Amino acid sequence: MKSSRYGSLTFTEESWCTMQGVEISHANAAMRAVLKAYYDFGHSSVEDALRKVAAYGKNDTFGMDAGPEITICGELRKYDRGSVVITEEIGAEGNRDDTFLPDNPHTFRTVFISDPTDRSNQLKAFLAKFPKEMKIRDIFGKPKNIKEWEKDFGSPASITGATSAISCIRRGVPIFAVIVNYITQTMAVSCAAGNKLIKLPDERPDLIDLDYVAAKGKHITFPSIDGDMKGMQRFVTFLGDTGKVGYKENFVDSGLMSSEAMDEFLHYGKPGGPSRALYLSSLQPRSTPVGFILANGEKIGEWIHWLSFVQFARSINDDSQPALILYEIFQDRPWTKDGVLMSTPPNYSVFREYSGKLFIDTSWLLKMRNPSQLRSTLIVAPYDNRWAVRVNSQAGYRVIRF
Repeated sequence: MKSSRYGSLTFTEESWCTMQGVEISHANAAMRAVLKAYYDFGHSSVEDALRKVAAYGKNDTFGMDAGPEITICGELRKYDRGSVVITEEIGAEGNRDDTFLPDNPHTFRTVFISDPTDRSNQLKAFLAKFPKEMKIRDIFGKPKNIKEWEKDFGSPASITGATSAISCIRRGVPIFAVIVNYITQTMAVSCAAGNKLIKLPDERPDLIDLDYVAAKGKHITFPSIDGDMKGMQRFVTFLGDTGKVGYKENFVDSGLMSSEAMDEFLHYGKPGGPSRALYLSSLQPRSTPVGFILANGEKIGEWIHWLSFVQFARSINDDSQPALILYEIFQDRPWTKDGVLMSTPPNYSVFREYSGKLFIDTSWLLKMRNPSQLRSTLIVAPYDNRWAVRVNSQAGYRVIRF
């Protein structure tokens, strides 16, 4: 076993060595960025968090959106000025020159994609219950407040909590995802060395790197659906808030199930984005297993973080098999949001084939005026979900495997 200043690593030497040095460096930089943003946010007041920021981002940007994003973008750009950082508020920041070779994914730029504050509407409503002078760090992580969040916004909070997330695409392949849960004060990390969940210390984000995660974290596993036919169809996706037209329509037109079945099997209809993959994990109560999650024509910042779990989660019964399977769903006449396709056929997809392998075509992505607006309809399910495999195969939807 590999050792570190934190003691014996629980990741094996073999799995650790599947990460190249540059990938470990990128992951450590992303953790530093998201944790600095998280701890800085904790030192702000409720009033600061809920103050509208007129000069930054969109017209509905609040301090709790702008602050973490400014910190994350600044830290990542300081770490690697040759990379590109994509967020919803700013679009894309960094060098987007077309210096790549079109048929060689090894020349694609390194891209960090971040959702600095997910479930912001729920977080605003939650924080509004507390005195405006109260510090954010005195709210998060408290058992009473976690229960209050779960009562209003779904349980378990380890999945449903507001989050801040960063994923990295290198040479067209996802290499890690880092997701900080504000409400539970935990961080999930998915990479080639494994999938782990750690409890965050009160301070000292500079101490936390992959070695720390390996030593202190608990394994996140992705169980088999185990022949549960109802569980195979139980799902989580975003079906839209009031005034957000198109999401229910996109789901129904995807042909996965009827409107009646949708009402019967929907587990939760207003979930977060980055943490949604965790509904398929050991964090979800086994009394209500979830058979699949869906990116329902949603923006890339919502679903890009799932891809690392798909890439690196292994079956708990056979580690030679993946734990999860990913399909890309498309329609002959797709819906659009703000002029962007909600489901993309292969010809318009960000997932492109080069030399017989699939890659995330970041060169194509960065040609978009605002890459954060890219949308897709994707389904992730346990690898042994026979219902999902059958339905998607019959519809001709392709498996996305890197």
